[in-house]
Amino acid sequence: MTAPVNIPLKASFGGWKFAPWFAWGSNNMKPKLILHSDAVEFRLFRLRRKPYTAIAKIDYRSAWRTENIVIEFSDSVSTFIGNTGNRNVTKNAIRMLHNKGCLLSEAAASLIAGS
Repeated sequence: MTAPVNIPLKASFGGWKFAPWFAWGSNNMKPKLILHSDAVEFRLFRLRRKPYTAIAKIDYRSAWRTENIVIEFSDSVSTFIGNTGNRNVTKNAIRMLHNKGCLLSEAAASLIAGS
């Protein structure tokens, strides 16, 4: 069993799969994203935990001063968005999620490939 990996976040957001740049909620006080050996733990408003098998896709989005890991779940129309504020942190986190078997979007795959 490996130790959990805490991904440092500046903020977290709740979004919709069908409206990628729209956020319905945000948290910059205690955002959380932790990668466990069998599950991902995250906080928008409350702490939640889901197995990696519940993740439909990992996406990557970047805009001014944001580097976002977007997690789409197969059992929800909502997404969890974690802004690390750091491209290397985001890249490493997406690589770890991919190594856990998570499907990547084209943008996320491109980021970890280095292009």
